[in-house]
Amino acid sequence: MRGRVSLALAALLAGCGAADPAPEPPPAAAGWTVSRHAPVIPAGSLRPQALWNDPSLLRTDEGYVLYMTSSTGEPFKPPVLPFRATSPDGRRWTLSPATPLLSPEGGPYASIETPSVARFRGRYWMAFTGIYPDPDPSPMAIGLAISPDGIDWRIAQWTLLRASGGATDWNGYLVGEPGLAVLGDRLFLYFSAVGGREGGGPPLQSIGLVTSTDGVRFSAPRQVLRQGPLYPAAQGYAGYSSPAALARDGGIDLFYSVAHVRKGADPEWQQAAIHHARSADGDAPFVEDKAPVLTRRSTDWTDGEILAPAPLVDGTDLQLWFAGHVANAKLAPLIRRGFSGPEFGIGIATLPLEQFDRTMKGTAR
Repeated sequence: MRGRVSLALAALLAGCGAADPAPEPPPAAAGWTVSRHAPVIPAGSLRPQALWNDPSLLRTDEGYVLYMTSSTGEPFKPPVLPFRATSPDGRRWTLSPATPLLSPEGGPYASIETPSVARFRGRYWMAFTGIYPDPDPSPMAIGLAISPDGIDWRIAQWTLLRASGGATDWNGYLVGEPGLAVLGDRLFLYFSAVGGREGGGPPLQSIGLVTSTDGVRFSAPRQVLRQGPLYPAAQGYAGYSSPAALARDGGIDLFYSVAHVRKGADPEWQQAAIHHARSADGDAPFVEDKAPVLTRRSTDWTDGEILAPAPLVDGTDLQLWFAGHVANAKLAPLIRRGFSGPEFGIGIATLPLEQFDRTMKGTAR
């Protein structure tokens, strides 16, 4: 999962991964223009020692609004909290406001991560991952906040979704990393879930969905996407993480990270690629593309992980913002600079919408 969320799985995943070197994901789809050499928003920009992660984008008449997270005290330690930034052109960014949007004070969490923001029924809605200070019996849950303007937020529900606790349930161990979208008159909330895998192997990580017509009452959670044949569990792939949804043409384009588990790796749970699937109505079935959108090899600064996709339509282009970092063994220069530099941050990939639609495989529009 994104950022510190991946650390919460360490105990569950210990010894479950493939012992051999990690397999390379299939080659990424061609045609994307990627911020290959450095992030657009690198670590240490906008705020000292900031480790920017978890992007969620909105387009406005004035430019772009970006929601993202960073640790706010000691780097890589809680509390990790959401921030808001604005830009006239998608390149020059300013924190607005300069302080975090939410605080864990008064709630059950040590951190508030992975914000996903959508406009629905005249207000802004933020679904987030709440990280518990004690990971037992589950390390995280999903909460919901609302705002009249996208700047001033209040918690609507500290815990909207939590793990079922069932040993064999698809969502038995954890739920997190929500992705919001508005389709018709409904608010769709996709999320990542981890549960047991029948027959053994890495834990099963899949994508679930709840929906609402008012943002208050939500449907029962249901599983809508499991890992496909491109990413077999026998090679150590656990499944899918950090879903982000884009409502287009009456359906949903879903982007998500591909998780791999390897015993002895640092960390053992890693996000190796970003993939895409399409649903005609936002529910199952989703039809997956034949190749990933991006992999760790798509840039010079994501050989450690590439994660947290955030799609946005901008005119005739599709933008896909994402987070990533170099391998942990290569983070020393970042640390020596005071947690500043291109080894960690948020980047962007773009593709003409016409080309995106034309090259999608097996999806009906």
